[in-house]
Amino acid sequence: MTRDTGAPGSSSSVPLVIPKPTEIKTTLIDYVIGQDRAKKVLSVAVHNHYKRILNRGRIRHVELQKGNILMIGSTGTGKTLLTQTLTRTLHVPCAIADATMLTEPGYVGEDVQNVVLKLLQNCDYDVKRAETGVIYLDEIDKTSRKSENRSLTRDVSGEGAQQALLNLVEGTICNVPPKGGRKHPEQDYY
Repeated sequence: MTRDTGAPGSSSSVPLVIPKPTEIKTTLIDYVIGQDRAKKVLSVAVHNHYKRILNRGRIRHVELQKGNILMIGSTGTGKTLLTQTLTRTLHVPCAIADATMLTEPGYVGEDVQNVVLKLLQNCDYDVKRAETGVIYLDEIDKTSRKSENRSLTRDVSGEGAQQALLNLVEGTICNVPPKGGRKHPEQDYY
């Protein structure tokens, strides 16, 4: 069961009934082998996060902060699969991006706001639904600054991209051009 946003052509956003952590974990067990502790921790964290979102109308006097989860593990341990399974289980949109491909805005490559655009595209530009979605940044550990790199060329995927990622993680308002593309001062944004 999901909540209808009421807008024409829009789809559901937040599940009306958030599965219990044990139900979420059971689903994860069905799709992901191993990582029992991660399944338990994720199940509780995700349940609590969506429960707070669902009840935010009743607690208007309390400012709810955006929740983040950091998963650490070797390649192939199931971090991406866990995320995909969670979002499928909860029927929320998901955008997966490789953080190593992100660059500073204005340079060739993907800027951080394109990740938000992917999320919007995955929910047919339903902003309310996107607000409840998940952005998964893969390989974020590989974006660290390399102080030994004394090159004279600009590191467009370095500090500027890191700052944009930090803004996204901390909770920023993103201006995303309609249907992607270049930004122009006089155009409308999502």
